[in-house]
Amino acid sequence: MRARAKTLPNHDDDERAAPDAAAELAALRSIVEDLDYGIVVLDAARRVRFVNRAFRSFWNVPDAIAAGQPTFVKLMYHGRGGAYTVAEHRLGEYLAQQLEAIRSGDGAPVNIRLTSGATIQFRCKALPDGGRLLTYGNVSDLVRQAEALELLATTDAMTGLANRRQFFKLAAVEWSRAERYQRPLALLMMDIDLFKSVNDTYGHLAGDEVIKAVAKSLIKHKRGSDVAARMGGEEFALLLPEASAEAAVAAGERLRKLVAEQIIVVEGKRIPVTISIGASACAADMRTVEDLLNEADIALYAAKHGGRNRVCRYDPAPALQAEHA
Repeated sequence: MRARAKTLPNHDDDERAAPDAAAELAALRSIVEDLDYGIVVLDAARRVRFVNRAFRSFWNVPDAIAAGQPTFVKLMYHGRGGAYTVAEHRLGEYLAQQLEAIRSGDGAPVNIRLTSGATIQFRCKALPDGGRLLTYGNVSDLVRQAEALELLATTDAMTGLANRRQFFKLAAVEWSRAERYQRPLALLMMDIDLFKSVNDTYGHLAGDEVIKAVAKSLIKHKRGSDVAARMGGEEFALLLPEASAEAAVAAGERLRKLVAEQIIVVEGKRIPVTISIGASACAADMRTVEDLLNEADIALYAAKHGGRNRVCRYDPAPALQAEHA
């Protein structure tokens, strides 16, 4: 029989494969280095194995520090002296969120607002060897779009005040807080007097300007904690946390005078404007914020029918409803 020739291993193939693999790795590294997404690779001991250019740019990390393979914590805290693009008082908060995600391998996103106004989104992916792949993407445009949509959904376009839907959302939060901690809470409901006559006499453009002027007075008058809203048409609301009924009436009186004294001129015509206001305060027998609103509406009705341009406080006695506060 004829002996079968033995096939010897071709070492030339191995020698060619090694450079090819090295070239592929170098090409891949170059691609990752140039990504717009920040990339950090950690080993199982949470030491930095790789940091790309985008991450170094996001966090102002010098190349020498990134190349030194520090721990992730040291990498993030390197610039506490002022290089950080996150406000220093918030750095600990963001770092804690990231460390928890790294520990658990949780891929849920964490948005990080930079001092420049940009927003980057952090994600963590667990690797088979126990390491972690961290990504940081610039989502500023998406965040701005979401914020714009949120603003449209919650704000009255004409006045910039909260709309009716947003008012009830914020009022529910304040109601819950007041109920839980037994804190005072008051409400002013207000209506522009004879608004139909303004539209009929001066036109709808003038009516719009009157609504805007009253809204500006409301914004100027309110405290930072107050919730001001346009409830629809010519009706407004002002929720007053930490305010008693007496304080609400006093606030309403100041606002009433502010509106009555302002000068509104449209197309050369001076338009006199006054508002009527109803005040109510949280009581023990109330169950929801709607109860507070209903009492303020009753008081507003009394102010309108008691001569307008006045503030009335809710009183359960019908005979006292029209009494000037």
